Amino acid sequence: MNDNLGNMKSIAALALICVALASGLAVVYFDLKADIATLKGDNANLASEVEQLTHLFEESHVNQTYNLSAVEIYNQTEPSVVLVTNDQTDGSTVYGTGFVYDTQGDIITNNHVIENERAITVTFFDGSTETAQIVGTPDVYSDLALINVNKLPAQSHPLLIRNSTQLMVGEPVYAIGNPFLLSSSMTSGIVSQLGRVLQLSSLGVPAPEGNYSIVDVIQIDAPINPGNSGGPLLDSSGFVIGVTFAIETGNTGATGFIGIGYAVPSMLVLRVIPALKSAVGHYYHPWVGIEYNPTYTDGLHVAGITAGGPADNAGLKVGDVIKKVDNVQVNRGDDLVIYLERYKSPGDTVSLTVDRGGSTITKMLTLGIRQTTS
Repeated sequence: MNDNLGNMKSIAALALICVALASGLAVVYFDLKADIATLKGDNANLASEVEQLTHLFEESHVNQTYNLSAVEIYNQTEPSVVLVTNDQTDGSTVYGTGFVYDTQGDIITNNHVIENERAITVTFFDGSTETAQIVGTPDVYSDLALINVNKLPAQSHPLLIRNSTQLMVGEPVYAIGNPFLLSSSMTSGIVSQLGRVLQLSSLGVPAPEGNYSIVDVIQIDAPINPGNSGGPLLDSSGFVIGVTFAIETGNTGATGFIGIGYAVPSMLVLRVIPALKSAVGHYYHPWVGIEYNPTYTDGLHVAGITAGGPADNAGLKVGDVIKKVDNVQVNRGDDLVIYLERYKSPGDTVSLTVDRGGSTITKMLTLGIRQTTS
C-alpha cells in the first residue's frame, strides 16, 4: 500500500514537471512564433538576420573546432594530395599538385598545371598512378581545374572545404604539395593578408583573358615553390581554405619562394568547381563593364565604361563614385569585384549607391557574363 502511494506521488510529481515544461515550451514557442512573424514582416530585415546568424554559426564552428598539430594535419590529409604530371602537346612536361574533391575520383588542381595537355597522370601517396581526364572547361579566371580518375586509393578521401570569408590575418596555414618534385612536402606559415587582386597578365596570361584579375586572393608566407601549384592550403583544423597557385618574384627574376605566396580562396573554389562538374561544365563570372582606379580609396571611381555593357545600360557615367553595392560599403574598387565574385552571378541585379557630382543616386545594374574579347 505504501509502495502504491509512493508511486502515485511520483507520478503526480512527474505530471507537474511535465506541465511546467510544457508551459515553458509553449511560452518559448509562442515567443519564437511572434519573433518569426515580425521578421517575415520585413524581408530585408529577415535576409540580414539570416546572414548574421549564418556568420555567427560559421565563426562558432571554427572557434569550437580543436586545433590540430602539424603532424595530425599532415597524417589526416596527405593521402588525399596527389602529384599531377602533364605531358604537354609541345613535348614538355609540367608538374603540379592536386587534391581529392569527392569519392567519384574528381581532383582539384590549377588550370595552368593541366593546360595544353596531351596526357595527364596522377600519382597517389602510395605510388599508384592513374590516367586523368579533364572535367568541364578549366577556368582561367580563377586558375582552377577539375580532373577525374577511374579509381582512388582507399585512404584517399575527399578533403573538407571551409568558407574562406571567415579567415583572419595571422591564422596559421599549412601547404602540402610537390615542390621541385619533392613529393608530399608540407610547409607552414600564416595568412599575411586577404582580398588581394592579381592581374592575370602578371601571371603570364595573354590578352584578352589577361586583361582581368583573380580577386579575393589569400596572401601567405608559408613557403611554396614550383610544383606546389594546385595543392591545398589548410587551416589549423585540416580544412581546405585555398588552392596555392602563385608566388611573388618581385624584380629579382627569382624562380623560388621569396616570402610571398598566393592561394585562390576556397569561397571561389566552392562556386567554380561544382559548375565545372555540372552539365553546363563551365563557370561564368559576373561582369560589370567598367574600368576603375585601384588606388582610389573613397569608393570605386569609374574611369571607363564599356559601351553597351551592364554599367552603360544601368546609366553609370565616367566620374561616378560607387559607394555601396547592395548596402555593402565600397571603400575601394576591389571591394566591389570581390563582393561580386563571392556572392553574385550573371543575371543577378545589384543596387549601387553612387555619388555623382556631390549628389547621391541609386542605380540598379544587371550583371552580364565576363567578356572574352579585349
